[in-house]
Parts: sequence; C-alpha cells; structure tokens
Amino acid sequence: MAKSTKNRSTEKPKKPHADYPLFPHATRRWAKKVRGKLHYFGPWEDPDGALNNWLDQKDDLLAGRRPRAKSSEPQVRDAANHFLTHKEDLVQSGELSPLTFSRYKRTCGVVVEVFGRNRLITDLAPLDFQELRKRLSKNNGPVALGNEIQIVRSLFKFAYEVDLIDRPVKFGPAFKKPSAKTLRKNRAAKGDRSLKSAEVRAMLDIATPNMKAMILLGLNAGLGNTDVALLEPRHIDDGWLTYPRVKTGTLRRAPLWPETIEALSQLETGLDSRLVFTGRRGVDYIGNCKGYRVTQEFDRVAKKAGVTGHSFYDCRRTFQTIGEGANDLSAVQHIMGHAAGRDDMSASYRQNVDDDRLRAVVNYIRAWLFGNTEKS
Repeated sequence: MAKSTKNRSTEKPKKPHADYPLFPHATRRWAKKVRGKLHYFGPWEDPDGALNNWLDQKDDLLAGRRPRAKSSEPQVRDAANHFLTHKEDLVQSGELSPLTFSRYKRTCGVVVEVFGRNRLITDLAPLDFQELRKRLSKNNGPVALGNEIQIVRSLFKFAYEVDLIDRPVKFGPAFKKPSAKTLRKNRAAKGDRSLKSAEVRAMLDIATPNMKAMILLGLNAGLGNTDVALLEPRHIDDGWLTYPRVKTGTLRRAPLWPETIEALSQLETGLDSRLVFTGRRGVDYIGNCKGYRVTQEFDRVAKKAGVTGHSFYDCRRTFQTIGEGANDLSAVQHIMGHAAGRDDMSASYRQNVDDDRLRAVVNYIRAWLFGNTEKS
C-alpha cells in the first residue's frame, strides 16, 4: 500500500488541454525549454497561474532577454493600446478611415512583437529602434518603409503627449525615413510606370466586367486601388463622379466617359449594393491590405493580356501623366484629389474648377486611349 501511495503522489499530471505550452517537470513544476535553457513557471497544482507567468515572460525569453519583474511603469503594450484606442475613437467620429486604422494596428503589432509586450518603454534605446527598422524594411519598399517609421514615431510621440511617459523616446540616428536620394533611385530603378494605350485596350478586351470598369475609372478619374474598393453608388450621378479621396478627404469631381458609364452598367452585381464593386458571393474588394484584391485581379488580367511590369495603381499614374498634356494642371489635380500644400496659396483661394475644364482633361485622355494617336 505504501508503495502504491508513493507512486500516486509522484505521478505527473496531464496537460490541461492539448495546446498547453508547458510540460510537467519532475520538480513538480510546469516548465518549458527556451533557447536551450529550462525555465519554470509554477507548481503542478496551479496550471493557470503557470500559463499566465509564461505569457508574461514569453516575449523576453524568446528574444533572449532576462524577464523583468512586473512593474507599474508603462510598457510597450500600454503605448500601443492607448494609441489604438485614440485612433479607434477617430474612426467612430468619421475622422479616420477604417483602412488607415487597420494599418496603424498592423504596425503596432509589429512593434509589440519586436520589443515584447511587457518591455518597459523607458528601457527602449536607439539600438532597439535600429533593429525595428531592419524588421520593417524586410517587407516594405522605401516609400512604405518611410510611412511605417512615421507611424512608429507617432505612436511614441502620442505616449509622451498623453503623459504615459515623462520624457520623449530616443529613436537614435538610424531610425529615419529613407533619404530623398534613395527614393529617387528607387523610382529610377522602376522606370516609367505609365501604361501605353495599346496595353490598356488589350486588357479591356479580356477583363472581367468588374475589372474593366475599374481600369476605366482609374484612367478616366484617376482612382486607385482603395478608391475603387470603397466606391459607393451615391458617388456616381448623372454621368459624374463626385467622390472625396479616401486617403486625404479632398473633394474631387470627374465627368465619366460613355465607355465608363457603359462598363458600370454591366457590372456583375450592378449599382444596387452598398459598394459598387463586389465579387463572387457578394465579397467586397477591400480585404485587409489597401485594395489588395484589386491588385490580384488586375495582375491576372495583365498577365493574360501580355502586359508586364505594371500594377493597378499605374492607371492613376497614367491619368496624371497623360492628363497633363491638356495643359491644365489645376484641373488634373482637382480630379486626382491632390491635397494642396501649405505653401500653395492659389489652391487655398481656388473655390472650384469649371466643369468645362474637367471635361477637357478627361476628353484629352479619352482621345489618347481610344483615338489613333499613341503616346510613347
């Protein structure tokens, strides 16, 4: 009997559930080996407490850092939570688009992952931000990297301005946006991104009804991926597109070509849903990454048409490039929805652009696309 009692007292417990990350160690504690070293998180009798200890220390252990004791000082996750709560309030008030919020949320997720959610903000040093920049640069080109760095700077600036921390964070000299020279070299390496009229016509000939209308809107009115994904029926009326630009909120108007109006009338879903463009089974084109579904469908059509080296956003670039040939830059910028710079006093005083000037720009591009002249 004594032997039986002893065996029962030392019998290791089973994991509470299949995906429980810890194992029962012979020392009667829940344990886990991390980076070749064994760590203990609590007694067998308290598997929930051990799991919480693991979750609290996980980020530091996986990164090779010594776990810090719990502190009342603000941590990286506190900064991210406060920042995102503020941005979510702006979404609710209509001052920030849900897509922009999604981008902030993704970037904050990377920050928390790289630094560790329990990392004290006051512990962050320039070398930490140098490592973060390396991580951000892996999946972003120079322009996107600059945007990501700006979001991170805004995150910690916000933490200081709301008194979450009592001194600004030191980012160091390495945590900067790519230089203007780098951006110029990147643009030069990509070459001319504008489409040829023959390339556009080849794609229009084989495009699905949705993509055909999207391409025409990109060339007729300078719409980008997110613009077409979020376009609503109310933005189209009596042959005109009146649609504040999603990115800046700048109001823009454009007369639509007969070809564009015809394409819109042939959509797979028609103009009777919340959004103009929906795909199969009513799924929209928004996705979670700035109109990525638009890009995917464009790529399929372009490949089938033998058009290489272009993305859907090149329709917008082509509108700007060809449209300037109408010799009315203000009208082009109005249709594009460009926000005026602080020093552009003419744009600040200009109340509107005459409809005839807008027609002249889009008709010039229409003649380029469907006429006999080919721009090289």
